Amino acid sequence: MELLIFGVVGDLANAYNTIEWKDAFPFILCLIGLYWVKVKIDTRAGLGKKKSRELKKIIVDAIVEGHKQAHNK
Repeated sequence: MELLIFGVVGDLANAYNTIEWKDAFPFILCLIGLYWVKVKIDTRAGLGKKKSRELKKIIVDAIVEGHKQAHNK
């Protein structure tokens, strides 16, 4: 598994070193566009930062409560 990860990272580094500016600019614009679409989808689905914080608090509270119950038995 580690060799696969190193291979992927090596390929990314190779791609980064060989890409030309004329190809990099549209690629970066495409990445920005995809990220913008992802943020719009997350916002519509209610997965923004506020919801994420609320969900994290609920999960932490559940873990703490479960931990307390486990030690009270």
